[in-house]
Amino acid sequence: MKRRTPVSRLLSPVSRATDLLLEIGTEELPAAYLPGLIEQLGREAATLLQAHHLPYERAESAGTPRRLVLIVRGLSATQRKPAEEVRGPSKQAAYDKDGKPTAALLGFLRAQGGSLAHTKVVSSERGDYVYLVKEPRATPASAVLPELLPQLIGRLRAPKTMRWDASGVRFARPIRWLLALYGTSALRCSLGTLQSASATRVGGPLRPRAVRVRSLEGYLRTLKQAGVALDQAQRRAWIEQAVGRIAGQARGAAAPEMVSHGLLDEVTHLVERPTPLAGRFDRTYLSLPREVLLASMAKYQRVFAVEAGGTLLPQFIAILEGPPRRPAEVRKVMERILNARLADSLLFWIEDHQRLPLQRMAEALSGVTFHERLGSMAEKTVRLRALAEPLAEAWQLTEEERAHLRRACQLAKADLVSTMVKEFPTLQGVIGKHYARDSEEPAPVAEAIEEQYLPAGNQRPRTLLGGALALLDKYDTLSSYFGLGIMPTGDQDPFGLRRAAQGIVEIAWTVHRPLPLGALFRTRTSMEPFRSVQPRAAATAGNQVQRYLLDRLDTFEWPTPAPAPDTIDAVLAGPCDDLVDVMDRIVTLQGLHNHPALRKAAKVIERTRNILRGAALRQPQVDPARLAEAPERQLWELYRAHEPRLAGLAQDKAYAEATTLFGEVFFEPLHRFFDQVMVNVPDEALQQNRLALMQAIQALYTDRIADLSKLTLLHHEEPAA
Repeated sequence: MKRRTPVSRLLSPVSRATDLLLEIGTEELPAAYLPGLIEQLGREAATLLQAHHLPYERAESAGTPRRLVLIVRGLSATQRKPAEEVRGPSKQAAYDKDGKPTAALLGFLRAQGGSLAHTKVVSSERGDYVYLVKEPRATPASAVLPELLPQLIGRLRAPKTMRWDASGVRFARPIRWLLALYGTSALRCSLGTLQSASATRVGGPLRPRAVRVRSLEGYLRTLKQAGVALDQAQRRAWIEQAVGRIAGQARGAAAPEMVSHGLLDEVTHLVERPTPLAGRFDRTYLSLPREVLLASMAKYQRVFAVEAGGTLLPQFIAILEGPPRRPAEVRKVMERILNARLADSLLFWIEDHQRLPLQRMAEALSGVTFHERLGSMAEKTVRLRALAEPLAEAWQLTEEERAHLRRACQLAKADLVSTMVKEFPTLQGVIGKHYARDSEEPAPVAEAIEEQYLPAGNQRPRTLLGGALALLDKYDTLSSYFGLGIMPTGDQDPFGLRRAAQGIVEIAWTVHRPLPLGALFRTRTSMEPFRSVQPRAAATAGNQVQRYLLDRLDTFEWPTPAPAPDTIDAVLAGPCDDLVDVMDRIVTLQGLHNHPALRKAAKVIERTRNILRGAALRQPQVDPARLAEAPERQLWELYRAHEPRLAGLAQDKAYAEATTLFGEVFFEPLHRFFDQVMVNVPDEALQQNRLALMQAIQALYTDRIADLSKLTLLHHEEPAA
């Protein structure tokens, strides 16, 4: 794909080659659709142009709620198709018994625009086939583009599409005009019943006016004069600067959450002629929690909050679509609406507090369904409390911490029955935190209730109990649905199980305490739906949950240097009950990537693995009395001497030291052993004893750390003795 350049840089003439402009004028596109449509337009255009042999210098897509725009600089004036040979029907099907062309051959030639004079027969292993030889062809781009551009529009996909005329064409919103220019020439394109014209439309959405366009530079100049900020990146930056400037005039700053929570991006895709307008609201509503104020302002009016010293001010900044004729009247209307919405929020807050303490709300969770086959949210909190026990044991929590974790599990979902969360679903957990505090619950309990829904963006749980509750909540969700046989498939993941699994991995790494997957699942199987299934089916579900979590390690954002896939595979072939321990081993082995000791240890595992592969090992332990040769006796003595030390290092998670010691101890003696001793001898007792020795040496490392035979370094370099 060609390198793209921001639209802002396209204003200056860079090349004398011909430029292409395509504008798709629409009714108001949803803000959530716009980024995807802009990205698709650029990507699909590059694909089509390359596939149709139309080279270009650079291309960029841009858009506003009312227009999607493709600009291609330096587009070749000529499509040059190279010579090609197109296979047609077999010779047997192409000619009759008299050697005359059949209908099959003639139909093939019509479809390809060829003639009999340009055919030949080619023999292959599959038989003789007729080929049409197409000579190199040159076609003006202006003749190709009118057919190509409607194809491009047809490739654009949105979550929902609609029809608006008898043609049956579907798009995210009705397309009202098309502008297609190649240089200074208008391209005549058809899309359904719509014909392109050499004009764009500017002005307000209710009364847009058509403006004739004769060139790309003229088009960009027209939009600029009409106040249309075409480039979405520039539009976003302008809005952010305008909000910051106006907030600064009030001796404040824009609330950072309005950027981090996505309001800036949403507003960027809601307007094409951004115009700022400042307003105020009643100070009474500053008594509401910060999160409630911000949610109200973002949801109802999509306005930016202003703060000073971390405290919200009774002011807001709106971004309008174009300059209003009567700014003062617009301001009054917006202030009146926002005050009314904030009054509703304050009423919800007061009504909810009349239902406190939070424990009383928790008692109503039996009426909130988690899943029809998994019961209510009240039943989910029971499962959370049960799952908390093995986690508390693994983390060695104090009695006070355990009590707080149990309480947080009990109250975790209580705010779901509150009026405030019903009005602002994104505040679940946050409202629970405030209501827990107002119910005089311990601070760790309130903080954990808020953090249970993390990670979100770059936010991770800050507290130990918050991390614990977040892990338990996601693990219960994941294991519950897997127990029902509901698992993500392809792009289908209606219950967010991928997100839950990825969240478990991220939080586990952040908290960095043991995560005993086996103990958690054993506890989970004591509850529905696992109590109603056969033990074997439950065990299968447990393995699926564990494997699904471990598969997330391939997409986890590892610290630098990120581990190679073969390193992850090597560790996953070892013990995997503790997720955090698995991640520690992966990072350790990646850190040893170029270390000679790792290559030596890997060679030991590879050679023992190879000799054991396919062997029928029937002797579980080494019999020292049957060690006949000096090299095998030496190996056994080395094993006995170092087994306690290696086992201790692995138990202490000193994996780098254990790997180094393992390679140094066994590499050379094992090399001598294979040089001087035959393992697969006719004497079965001797053979089994030697196989048992190989198994013992291999298991000493692989049963504790990793199967190093999976490392690709074994295929690239032979370690020196």
